[in-house]
Amino acid sequence: MKLNKVLALALSGVMAVSMLAGCSGNSGNGDQEGEEPPVADTTIAADLNEAQEDYEVKTPFTYDSNLENAMKKVLEVDPSTNADTMAKRLVTVLGLDQDTPLSNFYGYNKTKGSKNGEQTEVHVIMDNSGRSEDALVEEMIKALEDLSKMKAERTEGNVKYSYSYTGDVAMTQVENNGKVCNYIAVVVTCTTTSALAD
Repeated sequence: MKLNKVLALALSGVMAVSMLAGCSGNSGNGDQEGEEPPVADTTIAADLNEAQEDYEVKTPFTYDSNLENAMKKVLEVDPSTNADTMAKRLVTVLGLDQDTPLSNFYGYNKTKGSKNGEQTEVHVIMDNSGRSEDALVEEMIKALEDLSKMKAERTEGNVKYSYSYTGDVAMTQVENNGKVCNYIAVVVTCTTTSALAD
């Protein structure tokens, strides 16, 4: 009986030490996990950025979980949404200004009388044929080749317009009628400022 009590006490002590060590370890791991971006997210944004290596003006892309969530919302309503419809619905879900889209991504630089503010372009590709994620990323890179025509500034009369670009990207998938459909969406934003030309 006495032996059982001693064993029980010893086991309790071992468990208490294990729990304290476990809590201490979890605290450290939690901090590290918060700092690490999702691998797939980093990869697609990095691929789009790397593709612009030789572009005069670059559009830095980051993975946007809000964009991913917006895509999921659209697919919850209609899991068979095509790419064009997805792009139009993302404009609404994200609250983007539908009246001022970029024209073919680079057309904004050619617009006469541009004003300060932002313009956006949403582009979506989808695939339900089972192509790899890498193949879809390559397709998006090709679709965004017009980014190479972006300009940093333009002078009209005595006004100089300056343009800066940012890009958000996200991926998601949905299963519909036994087929898996993958989507990639990008939102390119052009911010314009103006000043008197020198």
